[in-house]
Amino acid sequence: MLPRYVVPARESGSNISLETKPKQVDAWLTRLPLSNPVEAAEAMADYLATLSRINVTQDVRAKIIERMTPVVEDIVASLYEHYGSVPLPLLPKQQRNADLARRLLQELANNYKTLLLDWLKRRFHLFGGNPVPLYLQRIVLALQAILEICFETHDPVPEGVWVDLHQTYNYALRNGLREAIPEGGAKMLSIEQIYKATLLMALADPYRFPQAELPWAKDIIARFGNLAAIYPAEESVKGQSGLFVVEVNTDGPPTPIARDAHPTNPRWDLLLNTTELAKHLALISTHLKGQETPEKIGLPGAARDPAYPSMLRRLKLNWGASLQRQSQRRRQANSREFDVSFGLKSVQQLISPPISSDTIHYGMVGNEAPPVIVRCKTMNDSMGGLALIKVGAAPIQIRVGDVVGIRQDKAEWGVGLVRWFRVPGKGEMWFGVQLLSPQALAVQVRRKDNGRQWPGILLHPSPKTRQSPMLLAQPGCFAPNIPAEISSINGGAQLVQIEKRMEATPSIELFRFQMHSLGKAGS
Repeated sequence: MLPRYVVPARESGSNISLETKPKQVDAWLTRLPLSNPVEAAEAMADYLATLSRINVTQDVRAKIIERMTPVVEDIVASLYEHYGSVPLPLLPKQQRNADLARRLLQELANNYKTLLLDWLKRRFHLFGGNPVPLYLQRIVLALQAILEICFETHDPVPEGVWVDLHQTYNYALRNGLREAIPEGGAKMLSIEQIYKATLLMALADPYRFPQAELPWAKDIIARFGNLAAIYPAEESVKGQSGLFVVEVNTDGPPTPIARDAHPTNPRWDLLLNTTELAKHLALISTHLKGQETPEKIGLPGAARDPAYPSMLRRLKLNWGASLQRQSQRRRQANSREFDVSFGLKSVQQLISPPISSDTIHYGMVGNEAPPVIVRCKTMNDSMGGLALIKVGAAPIQIRVGDVVGIRQDKAEWGVGLVRWFRVPGKGEMWFGVQLLSPQALAVQVRRKDNGRQWPGILLHPSPKTRQSPMLLAQPGCFAPNIPAEISSINGGAQLVQIEKRMEATPSIELFRFQMHSLGKAGS
């Protein structure tokens, strides 16, 4: 059975003016303004969109697309330089580059879908090899690239991408082509390797990943993704099992079987078993905790970063379908409004008490700009956090794992961490905050081992919990099991023992500490 693609309606080529002869195509590519990626992307996307809608022979379309594909890849790479690894949400010009890259990849995928369907509908193939594995691989690569752009920019996935991806792999699976590596392909990867890597990245919940950690997750998938297995649901009767179900006729990512509201359809559904992968991540996490060198356990040098073990743990829980909410979300009949500010330095300024001009201000360094405060409304809340919608068009930057200050009705500033965010549309932003403390204090912390001093935020535990006090600081300032001295403007100095690193992100580190038995430090 043919893949169930939605492809553009065809028109007669005689009604459209488009260069399709080899010399014309080569001349057109020569005139393409590659030094201006935006202009080149728009011209190429328009050409490919027109090509996918006109009736030309299979051979003509194949020759054109073969010439176009490396140029498209170069343009997409050039566009990435203008939107990749920049603060989020993207500015309008950066967003335009990301949108153009997605459009260009989608039009390329549409032409490869047309090539595949036209070839499969032929009754006889008299000459040449079989291009089907190449077409399947190119479709999956283009759709994977679209999804990766969405994951990195926190944009929603365009309609139809997931269902086309499932349909492409399902056809390869049912026709014995899932392990095929096409001859002459730019990437020596099978259709299954690309598809499986895409599913695993989606299940890693990339909207909850700091930008710096996404390459780490991709590297883990490249190293250990082969431990996951995917097969038709009908094989489950032979003793197989799966943690996630892929409904190939639906436009969405895999879902955990435990949360699926209806039984699997053996005829169409696929099962993804990540049990061995999750077990292996648990094993290497244990070795990493035991101070094994990363190289000995098959990890990159980045595994020495304090944030790496937390990333491994999240992957293990996500791929093991083990994450469960601690409390239920509650939707309010009337949304509440909060003042919100992002970033460690901003929050330090906001929670610092008023001071005279000749007093050291622990929260402010030099002539820094005042904190940006935005107004947000609640989407829903739970015992440990809030889901918020930014109100208004004020530009802000947000990072997963960053500190956020939050207050309601001019009350004291509470402190939390950004756990996820999405950009559902132009000028919109949704994000989730885990609340750490309803009260906080800007402090200076001096290490007793080397005498270096750093600003930090002291988090007072909630009166309803027995939690120890916590210290928020910039990454790399402190380490577990060291003595330190904490001082504030009004509270003098206090000897403490920094005990355990509770969390590390590219933006902050969170430590538990205990008051030292010697009590207050001397003057």
